Amino acid sequence: MSGSPKYSTVAVSAARLQEEAQRRARQQAERRRREAERAAERQRLAAARADARRRRMAELVEARQAADDKRMTGVRMEHARATERKLTQLDELINALESAGGPADAAERLREETDLLRKRLRHGTEGSLDEEIERLRGRAVRLRPSARDHGSGGDRGEAVAALALRLADLGPQAAVDDPEGHRECTGLLVQLRAAREEGRTARFEALRGTIEHRLTRHAAAVEAAAAHRRTEAVRESERVARQQEADRLAAEEEQRRREAVAEATDRLGTIADAVRDAIRDAEDFTEITLAHELRSALSAVTEALDAGRPDDALAAVARLEEGLPRAEAMLDELLLAYERRAELARALQHAMAGAGFSFTGGADEGQGLLLHFARTNGALYSTTVASTPDGAPVLAYRVEGEADMSAVPDGAEVACDRTEDLLDQVHDAMADDGFVPGELLWEGKPPGGRGRGLPGARTERRR
Repeated sequence: MSGSPKYSTVAVSAARLQEEAQRRARQQAERRRREAERAAERQRLAAARADARRRRMAELVEARQAADDKRMTGVRMEHARATERKLTQLDELINALESAGGPADAAERLREETDLLRKRLRHGTEGSLDEEIERLRGRAVRLRPSARDHGSGGDRGEAVAALALRLADLGPQAAVDDPEGHRECTGLLVQLRAAREEGRTARFEALRGTIEHRLTRHAAAVEAAAAHRRTEAVRESERVARQQEADRLAAEEEQRRREAVAEATDRLGTIADAVRDAIRDAEDFTEITLAHELRSALSAVTEALDAGRPDDALAAVARLEEGLPRAEAMLDELLLAYERRAELARALQHAMAGAGFSFTGGADEGQGLLLHFARTNGALYSTTVASTPDGAPVLAYRVEGEADMSAVPDGAEVACDRTEDLLDQVHDAMADDGFVPGELLWEGKPPGGRGRGLPGARTERRR
Protein backbone atom coordinates (compact mmCIF):
# COMPACT_ATOMS: atom_id res chain seq x y z
CA MET A 1 0.00 0.00 0.00
CA SER A 2 3.05 2.22 0.01
CA GLY A 3 2.35 5.50 -1.77
CA SER A 4 -1.39 4.99 -2.11
CA PRO A 5 -3.45 7.83 -0.57
CA LYS A 6 -5.49 7.35 2.58
CA TYR A 7 -8.36 9.75 3.29
CA SER A 8 -10.19 10.94 6.33
CA THR A 9 -13.03 13.44 6.27
CA VAL A 10 -12.79 15.73 9.30
CA ALA A 11 -15.79 16.83 11.34
CA VAL A 12 -15.64 20.23 13.05
CA SER A 13 -16.76 20.62 16.63
CA ALA A 14 -19.80 22.72 17.50
CA ALA A 15 -17.63 25.21 19.38
CA ARG A 16 -15.38 25.70 16.36
CA LEU A 17 -18.38 25.96 14.05
CA GLN A 18 -19.80 28.66 16.29
CA GLU A 19 -16.49 30.49 16.22
CA GLU A 20 -16.46 30.26 12.42
CA ALA A 21 -20.02 31.57 12.30
CA GLN A 22 -18.91 34.56 14.36
CA ARG A 23 -16.02 35.15 11.96
CA ARG A 24 -18.42 34.95 9.02
CA ALA A 25 -20.70 37.47 10.69
CA ARG A 26 -17.75 39.81 11.24
CA GLN A 27 -16.76 39.41 7.60
CA GLN A 28 -20.29 40.23 6.47
CA ALA A 29 -20.37 43.29 8.71
CA GLU A 30 -17.02 44.40 7.31
CA ARG A 31 -18.25 43.93 3.74
CA ARG A 32 -21.36 45.97 4.51
CA ARG A 33 -19.19 48.67 6.05
CA ARG A 34 -16.92 48.80 2.98
CA GLU A 35 -19.86 48.89 0.61
CA ALA A 36 -21.51 51.65 2.67
CA GLU A 37 -18.27 53.66 2.49
CA ARG A 38 -18.12 53.16 -1.28
CA ALA A 39 -21.77 54.17 -1.64
CA ALA A 40 -21.14 57.28 0.46
CA GLU A 41 -18.09 58.14 -1.64
CA ARG A 42 -20.07 57.62 -4.86
CA GLN A 43 -22.79 59.88 -3.46
CA ARG A 44 -20.24 62.53 -2.48
CA LEU A 45 -18.65 62.46 -5.92
CA ALA A 46 -22.06 62.56 -7.60
CA ALA A 47 -22.98 65.61 -5.50
CA ALA A 48 -19.68 67.25 -6.44
CA ARG A 49 -20.35 66.56 -10.12
CA ALA A 50 -23.87 67.94 -9.81
CA ASP A 51 -22.53 71.07 -8.10
CA ALA A 52 -19.94 71.51 -10.86
CA ARG A 53 -22.70 71.01 -13.43
CA ARG A 54 -24.80 73.71 -11.77
CA ARG A 55 -21.83 76.08 -11.79
CA ARG A 56 -21.20 75.35 -15.46
CA MET A 57 -24.87 75.96 -16.27
CA ALA A 58 -24.79 79.24 -14.36
CA GLU A 59 -21.67 80.28 -16.25
CA LEU A 60 -23.29 79.23 -19.52
CA VAL A 61 -26.43 81.22 -18.73
CA GLU A 62 -24.27 84.22 -17.83
CA ALA A 63 -22.26 83.87 -21.04
CA ARG A 64 -25.43 83.53 -23.10
CA GLN A 65 -26.90 86.57 -21.39
CA ALA A 66 -23.74 88.55 -22.15
CA ALA A 67 -23.87 87.38 -25.77
CA ASP A 68 -27.56 88.30 -25.99
CA ASP A 69 -26.85 91.71 -24.47
CA LYS A 70 -24.05 92.26 -26.98
CA ARG A 71 -26.28 91.14 -29.82
CA MET A 72 -29.13 93.34 -28.67
CA THR A 73 -26.75 96.27 -28.37
CA GLY A 74 -25.68 95.63 -31.95
CA VAL A 75 -29.31 95.35 -33.03
CA ARG A 76 -30.15 98.64 -31.30
CA MET A 77 -27.16 100.36 -32.89
CA GLU A 78 -28.07 99.05 -36.32
CA HIS A 79 -31.69 100.09 -35.80
CA ALA A 80 -30.49 103.53 -34.73
CA ARG A 81 -28.39 103.82 -37.90
CA ALA A 82 -31.36 102.68 -40.01
CA THR A 83 -33.59 105.21 -38.24
CA GLU A 84 -31.03 107.93 -38.87
CA ARG A 85 -31.01 107.02 -42.56
CA LYS A 86 -34.81 107.24 -42.65
CA LEU A 87 -34.67 110.67 -40.98
CA THR A 88 -32.11 111.76 -43.57
CA GLN A 89 -34.44 110.57 -46.33
CA LEU A 90 -37.24 112.51 -44.65
CA ASP A 91 -35.02 115.60 -44.66
CA GLU A 92 -34.47 115.11 -48.38
CA LEU A 93 -38.22 114.81 -48.99
CA ILE A 94 -38.84 118.03 -47.04
CA ASN A 95 -36.09 119.78 -49.02
CA ALA A 96 -37.61 118.51 -52.25
CA LEU A 97 -41.03 119.65 -51.04
CA GLU A 98 -39.72 123.15 -50.41
CA SER A 99 -37.91 123.19 -53.75
CA ALA A 100 -41.11 122.12 -55.51
CA GLY A 101 -42.94 125.08 -53.98
CA GLY A 102 -44.89 123.16 -51.37
CA PRO A 103 -46.56 124.90 -48.40
CA ALA A 104 -43.73 126.59 -46.49
CA ASP A 105 -45.42 126.46 -43.08
CA ALA A 106 -46.22 122.74 -43.49
CA ALA A 107 -42.65 122.01 -44.55
CA GLU A 108 -41.37 123.92 -41.52
CA ARG A 109 -43.59 121.93 -39.16
CA LEU A 110 -42.37 118.71 -40.76
CA ARG A 111 -38.77 119.81 -40.26
CA GLU A 112 -39.41 120.67 -36.59
CA GLU A 113 -41.04 117.29 -35.94
CA THR A 114 -38.16 115.56 -37.75
CA ASP A 115 -35.61 117.34 -35.56
CA LEU A 116 -37.56 116.29 -32.46
CA LEU A 117 -37.48 112.66 -33.59
CA ARG A 118 -33.75 112.95 -34.16
CA LYS A 119 -33.24 114.22 -30.59
CA ARG A 120 -35.31 111.33 -29.21
CA LEU A 121 -33.20 108.91 -31.26
CA ARG A 122 -29.95 110.29 -29.87
CA HIS A 123 -31.21 110.05 -26.28
CA GLY A 124 -32.36 106.48 -26.97
CA THR A 125 -35.25 106.65 -24.53
CA GLU A 126 -38.28 106.48 -26.79
CA GLY A 127 -38.04 103.06 -28.41
CA SER A 128 -38.85 102.63 -32.13
CA LEU A 129 -39.57 105.75 -34.16
CA ASP A 130 -40.45 103.92 -37.38
CA GLU A 131 -44.18 104.50 -37.15
CA GLU A 132 -43.81 108.24 -36.53
CA ILE A 133 -41.25 108.58 -39.32
CA GLU A 134 -43.62 106.86 -41.74
CA ARG A 135 -46.41 109.18 -40.60
CA LEU A 136 -44.27 112.26 -41.37
CA ARG A 137 -43.13 110.74 -44.64
CA GLY A 138 -46.77 110.22 -45.68
CA ARG A 139 -47.56 113.83 -44.86
CA ALA A 140 -44.59 115.01 -46.94
CA VAL A 141 -45.65 112.88 -49.90
CA ARG A 142 -49.25 114.13 -49.71
CA LEU A 143 -48.10 117.76 -49.51
CA ARG A 144 -45.87 117.66 -52.58
CA PRO A 145 -47.28 119.33 -55.71
CA SER A 146 -48.76 116.92 -58.25
CA ALA A 147 -47.77 116.91 -61.92
CA ARG A 148 -50.79 118.36 -63.62
CA ASP A 149 -51.52 117.92 -67.26
CA HIS A 150 -48.18 119.23 -68.49
CA GLY A 151 -49.15 118.76 -72.08
CA SER A 152 -51.69 121.56 -71.57
CA GLY A 153 -49.26 124.04 -70.11
CA GLY A 154 -48.88 122.70 -66.57
CA ASP A 155 -46.01 123.98 -64.46
CA ARG A 156 -42.90 122.22 -65.65
CA GLY A 157 -41.10 123.11 -62.40
CA GLU A 158 -43.64 121.07 -60.45
CA ALA A 159 -43.03 118.19 -62.87
CA VAL A 160 -39.28 118.31 -62.23
CA ALA A 161 -39.88 118.43 -58.45
CA ALA A 162 -42.29 115.51 -58.62
CA LEU A 163 -39.81 113.38 -60.56
CA ALA A 164 -37.02 114.34 -58.14
CA LEU A 165 -39.27 113.29 -55.22
CA ARG A 166 -39.90 109.93 -56.88
CA LEU A 167 -36.17 109.37 -57.13
CA ALA A 168 -35.63 110.50 -53.53
CA ASP A 169 -38.42 108.17 -52.37
CA LEU A 170 -36.29 105.20 -53.38
CA GLY A 171 -33.72 106.16 -50.71
CA PRO A 172 -29.91 106.06 -50.65
CA GLN A 173 -29.85 102.26 -50.95
CA ALA A 174 -31.13 102.63 -54.53
CA ALA A 175 -27.71 103.87 -55.66
CA VAL A 176 -26.21 100.63 -54.27
CA ASP A 177 -28.89 98.23 -55.54
CA ASP A 178 -29.08 99.66 -59.10
CA PRO A 179 -26.12 102.01 -59.57
CA GLU A 180 -26.46 102.25 -63.36
CA GLY A 181 -30.16 103.07 -63.17
CA HIS A 182 -29.57 105.60 -60.40
CA ARG A 183 -26.83 107.37 -62.40
CA GLU A 184 -29.02 107.42 -65.50
CA CYS A 185 -32.04 108.85 -63.64
CA THR A 186 -29.90 111.45 -61.90
CA GLY A 187 -28.37 112.48 -65.22
CA LEU A 188 -31.77 112.66 -66.91
CA LEU A 189 -33.04 114.91 -64.11
CA VAL A 190 -30.09 117.25 -64.65
CA GLN A 191 -30.89 117.37 -68.36
CA LEU A 192 -34.61 117.89 -67.62
CA ARG A 193 -33.90 120.90 -65.40
CA ALA A 194 -31.59 122.32 -68.06
CA ALA A 195 -34.27 121.96 -70.76
CA ARG A 196 -36.79 123.71 -68.52
CA GLU A 197 -34.43 126.56 -67.77
CA GLU A 198 -33.56 126.89 -71.45
CA GLY A 199 -37.26 126.83 -72.43
CA ARG A 200 -36.77 123.90 -74.81
CA THR A 201 -40.30 122.57 -74.61
CA ALA A 202 -39.99 119.68 -77.06
CA ARG A 203 -36.80 118.37 -75.48
CA PHE A 204 -38.33 118.80 -72.02
CA GLU A 205 -41.35 116.67 -72.94
CA ALA A 206 -39.17 114.02 -74.55
CA LEU A 207 -36.88 113.85 -71.54
CA ARG A 208 -39.82 113.75 -69.14
CA GLY A 209 -41.24 110.62 -70.80
CA THR A 210 -37.81 109.01 -70.85
CA ILE A 211 -37.12 109.68 -67.18
CA GLU A 212 -40.57 108.48 -66.13
CA HIS A 213 -39.95 105.21 -67.97
CA ARG A 214 -36.43 104.90 -66.56
CA LEU A 215 -37.61 105.71 -63.00
CA THR A 216 -40.18 102.92 -63.25
CA ARG A 217 -37.46 100.45 -64.29
CA HIS A 218 -35.11 101.77 -61.60
CA ALA A 219 -37.81 101.40 -58.89
CA ALA A 220 -38.51 97.83 -60.03
CA ALA A 221 -34.81 96.95 -59.88
CA VAL A 222 -34.51 98.46 -56.41
CA GLU A 223 -37.56 96.57 -55.17
CA ALA A 224 -36.24 93.32 -56.68
CA ALA A 225 -32.91 93.85 -54.91
CA ALA A 226 -34.69 94.59 -51.64
CA ALA A 227 -36.86 91.45 -52.04
CA HIS A 228 -33.74 89.40 -52.74
CA ARG A 229 -32.09 90.81 -49.62
CA ARG A 230 -35.14 89.97 -47.57
CA THR A 231 -35.18 86.42 -48.92
CA GLU A 232 -31.45 86.01 -48.34
CA ALA A 233 -31.81 87.47 -44.85
CA VAL A 234 -34.52 84.93 -44.03
CA ARG A 235 -32.41 82.09 -45.43
CA GLU A 236 -29.36 83.29 -43.56
CA SER A 237 -31.36 83.64 -40.38
CA GLU A 238 -32.66 80.09 -40.80
CA ARG A 239 -29.17 78.82 -41.60
CA VAL A 240 -27.73 80.56 -38.56
CA ALA A 241 -30.55 79.19 -36.40
CA ARG A 242 -29.92 75.66 -37.69
CA GLN A 243 -26.19 76.00 -37.15
CA GLN A 244 -26.70 77.42 -33.68
CA GLU A 245 -29.02 74.54 -32.82
CA ALA A 246 -26.52 72.01 -34.20
CA ASP A 247 -23.73 73.71 -32.25
CA ARG A 248 -25.87 73.70 -29.12
CA LEU A 249 -26.69 69.99 -29.48
CA ALA A 250 -23.04 69.17 -30.22
CA ALA A 251 -21.91 71.16 -27.18
CA GLU A 252 -24.51 69.47 -25.00
CA GLU A 253 -23.44 66.04 -26.27
CA GLU A 254 -19.78 66.84 -25.68
CA GLN A 255 -20.62 68.10 -22.20
CA ARG A 256 -22.63 64.94 -21.54
CA ARG A 257 -19.68 62.82 -22.71
CA ARG A 258 -17.29 64.73 -20.45
CA GLU A 259 -19.63 64.29 -17.50
CA ALA A 260 -20.00 60.57 -18.28
CA VAL A 261 -16.20 60.21 -18.43
CA ALA A 262 -15.89 62.04 -15.11
CA GLU A 263 -18.57 59.86 -13.53
CA ALA A 264 -17.05 56.62 -14.82
CA THR A 265 -13.59 57.75 -13.68
CA ASP A 266 -14.88 58.72 -10.23
CA ARG A 267 -16.77 55.47 -9.77
CA LEU A 268 -13.82 53.42 -10.95
CA GLY A 269 -11.54 55.27 -8.55
CA THR A 270 -13.88 54.34 -5.70
CA ILE A 271 -13.47 50.59 -6.26
CA ALA A 272 -10.25 50.15 -8.28
CA ASP A 273 -8.01 49.38 -5.28
CA ALA A 274 -10.55 46.94 -3.86
CA VAL A 275 -10.81 45.17 -7.23
CA ARG A 276 -7.03 44.85 -7.51
CA ASP A 277 -6.86 43.50 -3.95
CA ALA A 278 -9.56 40.98 -4.84
CA ILE A 279 -7.62 39.90 -7.94
CA ARG A 280 -4.47 39.32 -5.87
CA ASP A 281 -6.44 37.38 -3.23
CA ALA A 282 -8.10 35.25 -5.91
CA GLU A 283 -4.69 34.45 -7.40
CA ASP A 284 -3.37 33.58 -3.94
CA PHE A 285 -6.25 31.15 -3.51
CA THR A 286 -5.66 29.86 -7.08
CA GLU A 287 -9.17 30.95 -8.03
CA ILE A 288 -8.00 31.65 -11.56
CA THR A 289 -11.51 31.97 -13.00
CA LEU A 290 -12.50 34.62 -10.46
CA ALA A 291 -9.23 36.50 -10.96
CA HIS A 292 -9.76 36.44 -14.74
CA GLU A 293 -13.36 37.70 -14.43
CA LEU A 294 -12.33 40.60 -12.21
CA ARG A 295 -9.36 41.51 -14.38
CA SER A 296 -11.51 41.43 -17.53
CA ALA A 297 -14.19 43.58 -15.89
CA LEU A 298 -11.57 46.11 -14.78
CA SER A 299 -10.00 46.17 -18.26
CA ALA A 300 -13.41 46.72 -19.85
CA VAL A 301 -13.75 49.99 -17.93
CA THR A 302 -10.24 51.29 -18.62
CA GLU A 303 -10.33 50.29 -22.29
CA ALA A 304 -13.69 52.03 -22.81
CA LEU A 305 -12.34 55.19 -21.16
CA ASP A 306 -9.14 55.09 -23.22
CA ALA A 307 -11.18 54.60 -26.41
CA GLY A 308 -13.46 57.54 -25.61
CA ARG A 309 -16.60 55.43 -25.10
CA PRO A 310 -18.02 56.90 -21.88
CA ASP A 311 -21.38 55.11 -22.10
CA ASP A 312 -19.62 51.75 -22.41
CA ALA A 313 -17.36 52.75 -19.52
CA LEU A 314 -20.36 53.55 -17.31
CA ALA A 315 -22.00 50.23 -18.16
CA ALA A 316 -18.74 48.37 -17.46
CA VAL A 317 -18.14 50.12 -14.13
CA ALA A 318 -21.73 49.34 -13.10
CA ARG A 319 -21.07 45.64 -13.77
CA LEU A 320 -17.85 45.86 -11.78
CA GLU A 321 -19.63 47.55 -8.87
CA GLU A 322 -22.25 44.83 -8.91
CA GLY A 323 -19.74 41.99 -9.15
CA LEU A 324 -17.26 43.21 -6.54
CA PRO A 325 -19.40 42.47 -3.44
CA ARG A 326 -20.07 38.94 -4.71
CA ALA A 327 -16.37 38.41 -5.34
CA GLU A 328 -15.49 39.70 -1.87
CA ALA A 329 -18.08 37.38 -0.31
CA MET A 330 -16.57 34.45 -2.22
CA LEU A 331 -13.06 35.44 -1.15
CA ASP A 332 -14.19 35.72 2.46
CA GLU A 333 -15.48 32.15 2.26
CA LEU A 334 -12.18 31.07 0.74
CA LEU A 335 -10.38 32.85 3.58
CA LEU A 336 -12.51 31.04 6.13
CA ALA A 337 -11.72 27.73 4.42
CA TYR A 338 -8.03 28.65 4.36
CA GLU A 339 -8.05 29.57 8.03
CA ARG A 340 -9.83 26.30 8.82
CA ARG A 341 -7.19 24.39 6.85
CA ALA A 342 -4.40 26.29 8.60
CA GLU A 343 -5.87 25.56 12.02
CA LEU A 344 -6.42 21.93 11.03
CA ALA A 345 -2.80 21.76 9.86
CA ARG A 346 -1.61 23.14 13.22
CA ALA A 347 -3.76 20.63 15.08
CA LEU A 348 -2.34 17.83 12.91
CA GLN A 349 1.24 18.97 13.52
CA HIS A 350 0.61 19.03 17.25
CA ALA A 351 -0.96 15.57 17.23
CA MET A 352 1.75 14.11 14.96
CA ALA A 353 4.45 15.48 17.26
CA GLY A 354 2.71 13.79 20.21
CA ALA A 355 2.80 10.50 18.29
CA GLY A 356 6.56 10.77 17.70
CA PHE A 357 6.57 12.32 14.23
CA SER A 358 8.97 15.03 13.17
CA PHE A 359 7.73 17.85 10.95
CA THR A 360 10.08 18.22 7.96
CA GLY A 361 8.44 21.02 5.98
CA GLY A 362 5.36 22.13 4.16
CA ALA A 363 3.95 24.24 1.33
CA ASP A 364 0.80 26.20 0.51
CA GLU A 365 -0.70 24.89 -2.72
CA GLY A 366 -3.54 27.41 -2.93
CA GLN A 367 -6.42 24.98 -2.50
CA GLY A 368 -4.57 22.90 0.09
CA LEU A 369 -1.63 22.70 2.49
CA LEU A 370 1.02 20.00 2.03
CA LEU A 371 2.82 18.85 5.21
CA HIS A 372 5.72 16.40 5.46
CA PHE A 373 6.45 14.22 8.53
CA ALA A 374 9.01 11.53 9.32
CA ARG A 375 9.08 8.65 11.88
CA THR A 376 12.12 7.39 13.66
CA ASN A 377 11.83 4.12 11.69
CA GLY A 378 12.39 6.09 8.46
CA ALA A 379 8.77 6.07 7.28
CA LEU A 380 7.66 9.27 5.54
CA TYR A 381 4.15 10.72 5.73
CA SER A 382 3.01 13.43 3.31
CA THR A 383 -0.31 14.93 4.32
CA THR A 384 -2.52 17.24 2.27
CA VAL A 385 -4.99 19.36 4.20
CA ALA A 386 -7.75 20.23 1.73
CA SER A 387 -11.52 20.73 1.47
CA THR A 388 -14.32 18.98 -0.36
CA PRO A 389 -16.45 21.02 -2.81
CA ASP A 390 -19.01 21.60 -0.05
CA GLY A 391 -16.31 22.94 2.28
CA ALA A 392 -15.75 19.93 4.54
CA PRO A 393 -12.07 19.51 5.55
CA VAL A 394 -10.21 16.42 4.36
CA LEU A 395 -6.87 14.85 5.30
CA ALA A 396 -5.10 12.88 2.58
CA TYR A 397 -2.00 10.82 3.49
CA ARG A 398 0.68 9.20 1.41
CA VAL A 399 2.88 6.87 3.37
CA GLU A 400 6.27 5.53 2.35
CA GLY A 401 8.38 3.01 4.23
CA GLU A 402 5.94 1.35 6.70
CA ALA A 403 6.44 -2.40 7.05
CA ASP A 404 2.88 -3.41 7.94
CA MET A 405 1.50 -3.45 4.39
CA SER A 406 0.68 -6.92 3.05
CA ALA A 407 -0.97 -8.24 -0.07
CA VAL A 408 -2.01 -11.82 -1.03
CA PRO A 409 -1.07 -13.06 -4.49
CA ASP A 410 -4.61 -12.81 -5.90
CA GLY A 411 -4.82 -9.18 -4.81
CA ALA A 412 -7.96 -9.67 -2.74
CA GLU A 413 -6.57 -8.50 0.58
CA VAL A 414 -4.68 -5.44 1.71
CA ALA A 415 -3.53 -4.81 5.27
CA CYS A 416 -1.87 -1.88 7.09
CA ASP A 417 -3.19 -2.36 10.58
CA ARG A 418 -0.40 -0.69 12.54
CA THR A 419 -0.36 2.39 10.25
CA GLU A 420 -4.11 2.78 10.66
CA ASP A 421 -3.81 2.41 14.43
CA LEU A 422 -1.07 5.02 14.53
CA LEU A 423 -3.08 7.53 12.50
CA ASP A 424 -6.20 6.81 14.57
CA GLN A 425 -4.14 7.74 17.62
CA VAL A 426 -3.11 10.96 15.92
CA HIS A 427 -6.74 11.69 14.99
CA ASP A 428 -7.97 11.06 18.52
CA ALA A 429 -5.48 13.65 19.78
CA MET A 430 -6.86 16.26 17.40
CA ALA A 431 -10.25 16.34 19.08
CA ASP A 432 -8.92 18.71 21.73
CA ASP A 433 -8.43 21.31 18.97
CA GLY A 434 -12.01 20.98 17.72
CA PHE A 435 -11.34 18.62 14.80
CA VAL A 436 -12.63 15.04 14.70
CA PRO A 437 -11.29 13.02 11.74
CA GLY A 438 -13.47 10.14 10.61
CA GLU A 439 -12.53 6.63 9.61
CA LEU A 440 -9.31 6.33 7.61
CA LEU A 441 -10.16 5.01 4.14
CA TRP A 442 -8.11 3.88 1.22
CA GLU A 443 -8.57 1.99 -1.97
CA GLY A 444 -9.11 -1.72 -1.29
CA LYS A 445 -9.95 -1.35 2.39
CA PRO A 446 -12.80 -3.71 3.35
CA PRO A 447 -15.78 -2.02 5.00
CA GLY A 448 -16.10 -2.68 8.73
CA GLY A 449 -12.68 -4.26 9.11
CA ARG A 450 -8.98 -3.63 9.21
CA GLY A 451 -6.75 -4.89 6.43
CA ARG A 452 -9.36 -7.15 4.84
CA GLY A 453 -10.15 -6.41 1.22
CA LEU A 454 -13.40 -7.22 -0.56
CA PRO A 455 -13.29 -9.95 -3.20
CA GLY A 456 -12.18 -8.43 -6.48
CA ALA A 457 -10.87 -5.23 -4.86
CA ARG A 458 -7.83 -3.63 -6.47
CA THR A 459 -4.62 -4.65 -4.75
CA GLU A 460 -2.33 -2.04 -3.32
CA ARG A 461 1.19 -3.35 -3.77
CA ARG A 462 4.49 -2.49 -2.21
CA ARG A 463 6.83 -0.37 -4.23
